[in-house]
Amino acid sequence: MSRNLVVTVGIDGSESALAAVDWAVEYARPRGTSLRIVTGLEVPVPAYTPYPLPDVHEAVEADARRSLHTALTRAQQVAPELDVSASVVAQRPVPALLEASRHSALLVVGCRGLNDVANVLLGSVSAAVATHAACSVAVVRGTRPVAPDAPVVVGVDGSGGEDTTLAAAFEEASVRKAPLVVAHAWSDVSLVAAAGAVVGTWPTWDRLRQEATNTVEATLEVWRAKHPSVRVGTHIVRDRPAAALLDVGRTAQLVVVGSHGRGGFAGMALGSVARRLVHHADCPVLVVRHSVTA
Repeated sequence: MSRNLVVTVGIDGSESALAAVDWAVEYARPRGTSLRIVTGLEVPVPAYTPYPLPDVHEAVEADARRSLHTALTRAQQVAPELDVSASVVAQRPVPALLEASRHSALLVVGCRGLNDVANVLLGSVSAAVATHAACSVAVVRGTRPVAPDAPVVVGVDGSGGEDTTLAAAFEEASVRKAPLVVAHAWSDVSLVAAAGAVVGTWPTWDRLRQEATNTVEATLEVWRAKHPSVRVGTHIVRDRPAAALLDVGRTAQLVVVGSHGRGGFAGMALGSVARRLVHHADCPVLVVRHSVTA
């Protein structure tokens, strides 16, 4: 089956994993894609155990199959029309999910988000998957109710390199019949370079804001024409990029960000914006994988 027709969701038996299954079902339904539920085997290797190691492995696999059965039943009850499958993969979670991403249009994972320790654990799975997956990754975060008119939010820098991210954001807004908020943060831009000024001539914040607005509007012109039914607003602020997205994301139903390059914002290192959103956003985060081949 073509990877473009498969959405994969990774589970671990937690409530947050079931929330990821619910999200993946709602993503797959309007697109007519198949849904694959996957769990990797995390077998502990204790220094000492009174039980033979084969028994430990069997217990872990049995627990994984129970979790799969619960998730599969849940998905089939909610969306009986979907083609849903489930499988236990004899690999640790990260390698298992990365391998699954090679055959998927989207990989979905949950986030427990309970405390700092949970965030460290998240970083070992979700952040690794978001960084290295062969497809886009959705990290399902947040437990707050979503308002019917909650927007989809996307971050841009106007450099012309975020077409894949914008395409994903406009598609999400269109499918969800939601407004789209395009966020742009410009505090990290060099004042002299941004204004095209000579050394010694310092632009005003108002001038920089206007230039940022013009850049964003020029970027959006073609996308507005492609998606005339999507209501588009902008959020242009003098702030750190990740902080700006976290702020506007507090009332969003989804935040969309690029996975590499500048992460959708100027002046940011590889994955830094996406990584912070994956750890701290108050709603699901879609990390869009940019194609590296023609």
